[in-house]
Amino acid sequence: MKKLIPLIIISLFIFGNTFAQYENTSGNKKADNAVVKRKPVTTNKWFAGGMIGGGFSQYNSYLELSPIVGYHLTPSFDVGTRITYIYQSYTDPFFIKHRNHIYGMGLFGRYKFLKFLMVHVEYSGLSTKWYDDNRYFVNSLYVGGGLYQSFGRGFSSLAILYDVFEDEHSPYNNPIIRIGFGINF
Repeated sequence: MKKLIPLIIISLFIFGNTFAQYENTSGNKKADNAVVKRKPVTTNKWFAGGMIGGGFSQYNSYLELSPIVGYHLTPSFDVGTRITYIYQSYTDPFFIKHRNHIYGMGLFGRYKFLKFLMVHVEYSGLSTKWYDDNRYFVNSLYVGGGLYQSFGRGFSSLAILYDVFEDEHSPYNNPIIRIGFGINF
């Protein structure tokens, strides 16, 4: 069952578009040749969304909130910013509980092509507390790609990213998998 969930998610992204055809069954041939006046399509330039993540075990808990706000420069190219907050709780082998509040911001760009694929680049700066109780600033440069699906005013994305800098104090391990949702307004 666990192996079917990623397959279902990927199938929704790839095959999520529906197609329809119209056939005139009224017998009136003029209706086929009539000019249909359509309202001009207005593109929504701004979008907002984000992701929520988490994981729990006997010794570790993790909760991440990452809202995004962005702008469609072109129908295929987006830029935006991400705010990140992560709460971590870890119990070490000596049963001492460590808590960590990680926060920061990032700037990203993504290019969408073939209606469902995207390339993603993001710079992120995070402030994290390490086990020695010192706070560190972690620079990260994520590059990767994934799937992008639009539906109505909304969208969803699935990205696999790689942190080029691989800072030892980073809360992430390579590769990073992100699933996000949003709305255009």
